[in-house]
Amino acid sequence: MATTGLPRCRSPLAWALLGALLAGPAWGEALGPERRLTLHLDPAERSLAGELVQPLPDGGRFALLDGLDVREAHCGERTLRLARDHEGRWLVPACSAPTLTLRWQGTLPEAERETRHTIAEAGTFLPTRGGWYPHLVEAAGPLSLEVYTPAGQRALGSGSLVEERTTPEGRLARFHHPRTREVELAAGPWALRERDVGGVTLRVLFPEALDAAFGATYLERAAHHLAAFQARLGRLPFASFSIAASPAPVGVAFPGFTLLGERVIPLPFIPDTSLPHEIMHAWWGAGVLVDYAEGNWAEALTTYLADHAVAEAAGEDAELRRGWLRDLAALPAVHEPTLRDFRGGPDPAGRLIGYQHGALLFHMLRKRLGDAAFDAALVAFAGRWMHRTADWQALEAAFSEAAGEELAPFFAAWRDRPGRPALALEEVRFEAEPDGGWLHGVLVQRGEHAPWPMSVPLVVDTDAGPVTLTQRMESARQPFALPLAGPPRALEMDPDAELLRHPGALPSVLRRLLLDPDTRLVALTPGRTAELEALASRALGRRLASLPAEEALDGEWETLAPLLVVGTTDEVVAWRRERGLAAPPREGLEEAGRARVWMHPEHPIGLLSGDDAEGLAMLAARLRHHGQRSHLVLGEDGETRDADTWPAEENPLRIEWEE
Repeated sequence: MATTGLPRCRSPLAWALLGALLAGPAWGEALGPERRLTLHLDPAERSLAGELVQPLPDGGRFALLDGLDVREAHCGERTLRLARDHEGRWLVPACSAPTLTLRWQGTLPEAERETRHTIAEAGTFLPTRGGWYPHLVEAAGPLSLEVYTPAGQRALGSGSLVEERTTPEGRLARFHHPRTREVELAAGPWALRERDVGGVTLRVLFPEALDAAFGATYLERAAHHLAAFQARLGRLPFASFSIAASPAPVGVAFPGFTLLGERVIPLPFIPDTSLPHEIMHAWWGAGVLVDYAEGNWAEALTTYLADHAVAEAAGEDAELRRGWLRDLAALPAVHEPTLRDFRGGPDPAGRLIGYQHGALLFHMLRKRLGDAAFDAALVAFAGRWMHRTADWQALEAAFSEAAGEELAPFFAAWRDRPGRPALALEEVRFEAEPDGGWLHGVLVQRGEHAPWPMSVPLVVDTDAGPVTLTQRMESARQPFALPLAGPPRALEMDPDAELLRHPGALPSVLRRLLLDPDTRLVALTPGRTAELEALASRALGRRLASLPAEEALDGEWETLAPLLVVGTTDEVVAWRRERGLAAPPREGLEEAGRARVWMHPEHPIGLLSGDDAEGLAMLAARLRHHGQRSHLVLGEDGETRDADTWPAEENPLRIEWEE
C-alpha cells in the first residue's frame, strides 16, 4: 500500500486526556511537550510514510535510512528547506513556533546482518533511533503514536494501546506513552487473543498456526503471571501489554509489549520461564529505565521477581538457587566481573553475574528486610522512578528507606566486589546441661574479598524437631551459640541455598570450558585443523586459540588447561592414553554412541570425539545447552542418549553426630 499523503492527527488535547486515562497514575516528573508520530507502513512493499509533530525551539539534526527522504518540513505555517551535513544527516533550524512538522517517506532497505531493523510480511521490527524516523528529542515527554497497516497486518508501538480498528485501507492502531524519548515499532500477520487482567488489556499476537497451537496457553499463563505480579507491585505501568511472535530468535521487552521468537514459542518451558521474565520487564527496564553507565540492575531484579518467584510458587526455589550457585562456581575467578560491571550483552560470564548473582543479592536482601519492607521498597521505587532513568544508588536508597537503616555497606559488598565467599563450620561442639545444652561453633568465610555481610541460616536436627538460628555475620569468623533441649543429630549451614556463596566441592562440568576465556583447543585430526577450530568455536560460542597436540604434555595440566581436545573417537582415546590421563568414571563412555564429550574429573580438560564429521557437528551444536553436565552422548540419529554429572563430594556445610 503505497502512500503519499498523511491524515492529520487528532487533537493533541484529546490524545493527552485519553492517554492519561489509560496510562493510569502519573509517574515521575512533569511530562513535558508531546510528540505526535503518524506512520503508514506496508511490509510487503517495505514502504514507510511518516509525519512527526513536536516542538523544537533549538533545532537539531537526524539521520534517515537509505531509501527514506524528507518530503515536507514546516515551522508552524512556515515552510522550511532542510539541508544535509557532510555525514548525510538532515539539519533542522530552530523553530520558534509551537510545533515543527516533518513528513518523510520511501522504501526501507532490506535488513542485513549488520543492521538491526527488519521489515517483511512475516514480521517487522523497527528499533528506536534506527533511522526509520527523525529522532529529534531533547527530553523525555508524552508520545502519541498511530500506525496504519494493510488489513493482514497488526502493529505494536511503544506505550499503551489506545485504539485498534479497521479502516477502508486496512487497520489503524494508536498508542500513548506518558514519558519517553524512544519509539519502537513492530508488526506482523498476527491473530489476536485478549482479556482484561486487573484493568490491563492483555493481548497475545501470534500467526494463525502458532495461535491455534499455543495462543490459548500463552494467554492463560500470561494472565496468571500478570495477576501475581500486579498483586505484589501494583498495576502494570501500561494500560495494555502484548505478547507477539517474531521470526527472529529473540526474547526482548519494550514499553507495553514483548517479542518472542517463533521457534521458541513451542518449547514447553517458555510460558513459565521467558514469558514471566519479559512481562516483569514492563516494570524494570521498559518501565523504570536503566542508567547503563552505572550498571544494569534491571536484569537482576527481573530475574528475582519473575524467574525466582515462579519457582518459589511451585516450591522449587531452593533447587533453583542451588543451580545458580553451581553455575556461578564455574566462573574462573581471575576473569570474574562485579555486578556493577554488568551492562548486558551475550557474554555468558557477564550474564551469570548480571542475572543470577544479582538475583541472589535481592534474595538475601528480602530475607534481611522481610517481605513487607522488601515489597514496600519496590512499590516506592517504581512510584518514584517510573518512566525515568534510575541507577543502583536510587534502588539502594529505596530499600534503605523501607528498611529504616543504611544499606550502603550491604550493596557495596555484593554489588561492587567480585566473587563470593566459601563458608565453613569450625569448632562445633555440644555442651550438655541437665535440661538440655548449648551448641557452640564458629562460622567461617574465606575469599580474596572476604568478609561479606550476611545473615547465615543454621538448622539443627533434634529428636524434638528442627531448631533454627539466623546468625548475622560481618567478620571472617563469627562464633554462635544455640540452646537446645537435647543433643543434636545434625547441623547444617544454609541448607536451602539462601546465600551468595561458593557451594563447596563440585564435579567438573562443561560450563568450566564455556566460561573461561583462556580455554584453548587441541585439534587432533591432521589436515582438519581449520575445520575443528570452526567446530570448537561453534561449541563454545567464541573463537579458541589453538595449542598443538604435542605441546599438551603430561604433568603440566594446571598451566596448560583449560583445554578442549577434539578429534575422531580413536584419536581422542589414543591422546588420553598417551598423556597418562585416567579413563572416564563411566565405563565405555569414550566410545559410546556416535559422538560424545566428557570432562576429566581431575583436570579442566574436555574431550570431544565422534565417529564421523556429522556426529561431531551435531554434538558441537548441543554442547552450550548442557553446560551443567559432566558428559553428553549422542546416538546415531543425533538424539541425546546420555547426559549426566559426575557424583559430587559430601556437603561440607553439614555435620552429623553418631547416635
